[in-house]
Amino acid sequence: MNIDWNQGFVPSAQTSSAIRMVRPLLILLMSFAHFALIDHMSRVNTAATLDLDNWLMVLLKSSLAKSGVPLLSLISGYLAVLSLEKYGYLQVLIRKARRLVWPLIWANLLFIILITWPAQAQDPGIRPDLQIHPFNAFGWFQATFAFYKIPANEPLYFLKDLYTCFLLLPLLALVARVRYLNVAVIFWMAYKCIYLKSAFFLEIYPLWFMRFDIVFAFYVGILLFHWKRDLVIHSQKLNVGLITLFLLAAGLASAVYVMLAKPEHLELFLWLDFAVKLCSVLGCVAIMSLLATHPGRITRLLEWLSPYAYSLFLTHLFVFTFFTRAWRNQLGEPDFFAASGVAYITVMLFTAVTAAIGLKAAWGWIVSRVRVPA
Repeated sequence: MNIDWNQGFVPSAQTSSAIRMVRPLLILLMSFAHFALIDHMSRVNTAATLDLDNWLMVLLKSSLAKSGVPLLSLISGYLAVLSLEKYGYLQVLIRKARRLVWPLIWANLLFIILITWPAQAQDPGIRPDLQIHPFNAFGWFQATFAFYKIPANEPLYFLKDLYTCFLLLPLLALVARVRYLNVAVIFWMAYKCIYLKSAFFLEIYPLWFMRFDIVFAFYVGILLFHWKRDLVIHSQKLNVGLITLFLLAAGLASAVYVMLAKPEHLELFLWLDFAVKLCSVLGCVAIMSLLATHPGRITRLLEWLSPYAYSLFLTHLFVFTFFTRAWRNQLGEPDFFAASGVAYITVMLFTAVTAAIGLKAAWGWIVSRVRVPA
């Protein structure tokens, strides 16, 4: 299969640099969702008092934590067309299986063995949606492959959904080239995102998405590539405006999440979730653009961290889990709104980043010793 999908368009060097810089930042935002001490769902499911504590808790885990996935998905779709034209469909699937499916398997199995199995042996109420202990082969399969379940290593559902996007890549790329149909598909996908329709067409794995906004953003990335749009915005005023819009949308939505009970206002919450994710894409693109057009110490740090971003994504829940246990055993329960909470989060994030760097460096050393492909 050798079709000129991109019509000669190649992203600018500045766009490539911007993508490298924003990846570790987006992974860090995603990790906010796994701060164990922040119980935001009790505030979301039942109306609570709108004070700084409740609002900040919900802002971190119900708004900012969701802002990493949409742009990462869009970037993947944006670059996927290049891969399709360069390697062909079959080679893309093989390459992405190594990059996405293989880590999905080993990172979940390792998490089951080290964390989920012993935790369920002590308390069956831990991840009761997964049948791990006593041993259940089908439960292990679901926890490993995200088969209609959030996997054992929870953020790795993204890998399964993203690989499904690559399975659909020729269809999505073809539709993106059909005038008017591509716009109709955007509205159809937006509708499915809002109303939690999980399947692409049929309720068949793997077309069943954990988050349909992943394929929606992936498709938008394909469209932007087809329309030969650069991902870097050069207007500083526009960038500041988009970042402000994102922060306002996240802040206002979080206030509504606190004041209203989700079960009683589900449709409103679905619309707000979609609006926040949409604004997050615009805001994160603006952040990415400012980083690319205003190089400095932060951009150099992010460039340096970029090769370790994927390792951080795969391993941060391991580190968070063991770190939280150690902190509670040695120092007790941290108070999120006090110095102990700030220290807990800061040291935990630093530990997760350090572990990702160390593990990647160790793997590189092993690979160089045994002389096999990484």
